[in-house]
Amino acid sequence: MSEQILQGLPAAPGLAVGRARLIHARVESRERIPEARRPGELARARAALAAAGEELEALAARLDADARPDEAEIVRTGVLMAEDPSLSADLEREVLAGHAAPAALEAACGRHADAIAALGDPTLAARADDVRSLGRRAIRLAQAADAGDGPAPGSDSTRPARAGGAGDGPAPGSDSSPSARAGGVGDGPDTVLVAEELGPADVAELAAEVVAIALAAGGPTAHAAVVARGLGLPMAVGLGPELLNAPAGEPVVVDGEAGRVVLAPAPDRVERATVAQRARHGDREQALRDRDLPAVTRDGHRVRVLVNVATRAELDAGLAAGAEGVGLLRTELAFLEAAQWPGESDHRAAIAPLLSALAGRTATARVLDFGADKTPPFLAGTPERGLELLLAHPDALDAQLRAMLDAGRDCDLRILLPMVESADHVRVVEAAIARALAAVPGALAPALGAMIETRAAVAAAPAIAAEADFLSIGTNDLSHAVLGSDRFAGGAAPAHHPDVLAAMVATARAAAGARVSLEVCGEAASEPASVPLLVGLGAAELSVGAARVGAVRGWVRSLRREDANRALAAALRAGTATDAAALGEGLLLQGLDAAGERVERNGRVVAVGPEA
Repeated sequence: MSEQILQGLPAAPGLAVGRARLIHARVESRERIPEARRPGELARARAALAAAGEELEALAARLDADARPDEAEIVRTGVLMAEDPSLSADLEREVLAGHAAPAALEAACGRHADAIAALGDPTLAARADDVRSLGRRAIRLAQAADAGDGPAPGSDSTRPARAGGAGDGPAPGSDSSPSARAGGVGDGPDTVLVAEELGPADVAELAAEVVAIALAAGGPTAHAAVVARGLGLPMAVGLGPELLNAPAGEPVVVDGEAGRVVLAPAPDRVERATVAQRARHGDREQALRDRDLPAVTRDGHRVRVLVNVATRAELDAGLAAGAEGVGLLRTELAFLEAAQWPGESDHRAAIAPLLSALAGRTATARVLDFGADKTPPFLAGTPERGLELLLAHPDALDAQLRAMLDAGRDCDLRILLPMVESADHVRVVEAAIARALAAVPGALAPALGAMIETRAAVAAAPAIAAEADFLSIGTNDLSHAVLGSDRFAGGAAPAHHPDVLAAMVATARAAAGARVSLEVCGEAASEPASVPLLVGLGAAELSVGAARVGAVRGWVRSLRREDANRALAAALRAGTATDAAALGEGLLLQGLDAAGERVERNGRVVAVGPEA
């Protein structure tokens, strides 16, 4: 069988390979129940739903004991749903209409989930997934009790069934005995969980051998994806029904960053994924060991490494790896399915869990960057993006600013403006912040930063820097703007291209002239070809994805600032982006060699062993 590539959506980053374990919550029988049996069948259905709630409460307690309170809170939403009187009433109607307990659970939970999802609220959409997960769990318990091969509903269920991988019952290919796992992909019993969709509890209780998740349905903002990111499990979603044809027990490669899954992968693809999987594990362990080491170059230049986040799971992972705070909080990702501009309470609910964990630390919250590939339904067809769009709706901006000031009282709060193109943009927001401060008693004035992401912003950078408290280079958009490529068409736009570097140098000079600090966020801040050049640029802060915090901190420690300055000067004169990349990577290689490490072309740092 040749490779089959399925394209979906990225939900949790990383590359992994394992053998497919298919999880299905099938209703095994749809027989009509005689009227005389229906009261007993209703008792079985309600007992299964209650037992599912008990399993979830037990799981939440274990998560609390493991110091994972946010995941525990998510899981407990399922407990509340199991006790919902309206769900119980709907379940009763299904059984009294003649449906057996499993089919009644499927119908009632499915109907409630569909009704919640139809409301169009992104937070409620995550709850819809939770209801479906609760239904699958209850179906499994009802069918196990009927067959006499599992814990009866209402019995002690403090040990959720895990043989099926996610509490949905054993599936083909799910045998986890040593003999079944012998000869597995890589060196151990690595498993890729394949399902139509999963709930957060399903993910939170996965067995240790699960290395990645692939879902036919689902979305990147669902609770299951949040938990997967917190666990460091690569995850791709929305892959389509073809995914469920994956042969159980056969190798599957999951690329969580690209949102891609490969069935029947070629040996070389399996090898690359295996190497990446081992490296990710090693990098995580190394980052935890080095988290207290300062990110200071060998000649004493300090670079603050911050983390880009949209969820609490990303924040926790970044801080655990040594991030000094948040350099980019993407606030718009919580509202991509919103039916209208979010209000103050909506913003507060979305950001408070993150800012509460950043007391005494830097928290850089970007105002809504709607537009382009981040356009919610109510803005469909709107050509504007970022700050220009938000300034056209001042009430929406004011509501978000008030929420930020209120929720960020205990942080070193900074507010970041996307797609700034003039000093007037900054001045207008300064006035809006003054209004917000007047409306939020006791709030402190935040630092105000401007993102430089277009040619116009680079040209206006000296004037913008004179108004702002700091500048932040958004390398993803800036690279495409300078090189004239379409960011959303998949074209390459390397930030280490000499022309892009020249734009960043101009921005750095503007920041230095105004005596404000310079931050760099975007992918370039965590690429081995660019990090040495950014250090040479004089960037005071690099804000990176949670998975790269430890690596970037290590790279900074391997460099000398004066060497980075020379490499940047040479890169500006280079003929091609490839030549410039070689200068950056070569400098990093030189620094890491002294520490017994080397950097490969894919950006992964590995230890140099006797065979190297």
